[in-house]
Order: sequence, then structure tokens, then C-alpha cells
Amino acid sequence: MAGPVSKNARRSGAKILTSRWGGTIKMKSVFENGKLKHVAYCEKSGNTARKPKDLM
Repeated sequence: MAGPVSKNARRSGAKILTSRWGGTIKMKSVFENGKLKHVAYCEKSGNTARKPKDLM
């Protein structure tokens, strides 16, 4: 891939990312206050962040 990948493209799980706690980072969509938000979360610790980079 050339260049950075958007949050929407990461939603499908093209790459397996690992967090600083050793778990895999997954993206999920949350419908909140009438808006669709994409959230990254660590499967091992359960921590969430707006971007996967914040969990690394």
C-alpha cells in the first residue's frame, strides 16, 4: 500500500496490529448520538482509542 491507510479502510482488518499490552488491535464502528464513529480497541486489555496508533 502506498501512503497511510484511513480508519475506514482499517475496519476490514487488512493488517494485524499489536498493542503495547500484547493484544491485537481491532476496529469497530459505534453508532453514538446519531453519528457513526470508528473506535480502535485492544482485545487483551479492553482499552479503546480513536486511532490504532494511540494503542501502540
